[in-house]
Amino acid sequence: MVDTHTSLFVSELLSGDQYVIPLYQRNFAWTYDEIEQLLNDVADAFADAFVEEGRKNYYIGTLVVNREGNLFKIIDGQQRTTALNLLALVLKHEFGFDRFPTMNLSFPARKKSNEVIQKLFHHQEIAEEDENELIRGYRHAKEALDKVLKEREFDHQDFFDFLFDKVVIFRSILPQNLDLNLYFERFNSRGEQLEAHEILKAQMMAKFGDDQIRAQKFARIWDACADFDRPVISQFKRRVRPNDSDQEKERLFGKYFNQFNIVGAFEKLDIQKTDRRKLIDSLENRSGSRNVDNTQEREFSNYTAVIDFPTFLLHVLYLMQGSADVSFDDKKLLQQFDLGSKEASWIKQFAEQLLMVRHIFDTFVVKNVLLDSSNETEWQLKRIVYAEENNKKGGWYYVRERDTHNTFEDSKVNQNIILLQSMFAVTFTANRDSRWLYEILQFLFEHIDELHQQDFGKDFRDFLEKMAVRYAESRLFAENGQFRSYGDIPVYAFNFVDYVLWKNRDSLAKEYNTSSDDYKINFNDFKFAYRRSVEHWYPQHPNGEDGWDNLPTAYLHSFGNLCIITDSQNSRFGNLNPSTKFGQWRNNFYRQSLKLQLMAKITEQSGSDWGPSQIRGMENDILILVNKFIESKSLERLNSSI
Repeated sequence: MVDTHTSLFVSELLSGDQYVIPLYQRNFAWTYDEIEQLLNDVADAFADAFVEEGRKNYYIGTLVVNREGNLFKIIDGQQRTTALNLLALVLKHEFGFDRFPTMNLSFPARKKSNEVIQKLFHHQEIAEEDENELIRGYRHAKEALDKVLKEREFDHQDFFDFLFDKVVIFRSILPQNLDLNLYFERFNSRGEQLEAHEILKAQMMAKFGDDQIRAQKFARIWDACADFDRPVISQFKRRVRPNDSDQEKERLFGKYFNQFNIVGAFEKLDIQKTDRRKLIDSLENRSGSRNVDNTQEREFSNYTAVIDFPTFLLHVLYLMQGSADVSFDDKKLLQQFDLGSKEASWIKQFAEQLLMVRHIFDTFVVKNVLLDSSNETEWQLKRIVYAEENNKKGGWYYVRERDTHNTFEDSKVNQNIILLQSMFAVTFTANRDSRWLYEILQFLFEHIDELHQQDFGKDFRDFLEKMAVRYAESRLFAENGQFRSYGDIPVYAFNFVDYVLWKNRDSLAKEYNTSSDDYKINFNDFKFAYRRSVEHWYPQHPNGEDGWDNLPTAYLHSFGNLCIITDSQNSRFGNLNPSTKFGQWRNNFYRQSLKLQLMAKITEQSGSDWGPSQIRGMENDILILVNKFIESKSLERLNSSI
């Protein structure tokens, strides 16, 4: 008899009962970020267990299944379960950790997925045209595992044993007579568990006791800040006509919305006439405050913020405390806040700080925006503007919800700041790695009375460049002052070099782009993207069909021969020689990193030759530019301290 509710170690999950993914489930959708987060969660638990000299079990979530005969159809938890299977395959094939005797996960309704998972299990070659989400997931799992192991410096065997023998998933089998349609309806609407930040909200509101007015104002600020799909300023009431009295927006953010040092926010909020509400009623408003005037159509960019709301809460807490030792682990959100001894006055202060930092965040931190005309995205830095617009039918009214203006009027400065921030954002993608953002918010917060000044953009850019140099010095160079080589150089180093190349775009364009060239390096429209894979331009294992020999290791693995590309291109680069790679993807090279574009250009100009002289020449040229840029920022730091 199979228990209806049971705890399974990962080793039991992956080698016991047969699990299937039904047709009505979506495809595997986890990206690199989710897999890395899963591994970091396990790594944190492993580290805690090691410190405590014990091996406590770590609960990783719930798996809900529907049993049909000897099969268990996964109803909820298929993303995590599939990710665990892919990680086990990586351990089996890439690390020789073979605790994976059978493949007990299948996709009976998806023939291609079923074939791919079997080929992955047996380590069989998969044709390029068969690549799907499972292949990408396997690659993400390998890259994430490599990163976590390198950063943590764990004993590999102990960590793998912990993953298999101490990580637990709770399996719940649905009753045989359950109406699955009804279950899905309830599960997808009201059946989900409260998240940690929602529990935190309830605990904070409880501090106000019977003071429902302050509790309501707190909830309005919290809900407005929690909605990361729109600027926080759009969540408060506006005046409709110029002759109307001022409303919340102007009282909070100033007439032109450039007031960032928000004082006395509670006193400036209106009270909504409402019945006495329970805390749980406020928690159910999960989509954010809707206390806004809906008489006007709103125009917002469809954007994605660089962090989520729970992590943002930690940023605000640390800024409020002036903390230097920070950890953006949202699993420990409630412990970090430690509300036991906090009074209502502290909760009120935190809410006002939350609103202040969110307004700064909306205005001065980049967002990844989905363009209306295509599925492409771009990084933007926009602000909400005050405007009066003529409505022929209804007279004059104010428009406040349009984020169509650059944050900084100087478009070159605005573009420069976008590049710098997006360089950090595409490198440190996990919420837990967002210290870069904390340093930015800290700088902005320290200069809060200067944010509206016209020249502040240049000061902000200079701060970001010095910060970029500081991050590069510890990641780019070996002890001998030369660039690090393959296996020891992180993605940030490549992104930093791309920024330096962009800063030198005018001189480089004159050197490499001529009027007669068909292919020109695209300096001006360059933007940072999520390029994670470190690849060799001259292949590690030439296919031998075109006379290319193996390159000496000193050149093969040197920085001059390395480039970063997107995950989707990883399998396509393969062992082709540089000129063939460039020829096949010539029309798409304008999307690549600037370093890779330079490498392609040099290959073309040298008559399709790419060897030791080109590799060493490129590395030396870039080293000169990088050192010159770093020295200039160091001199600026020195002069500013005198």
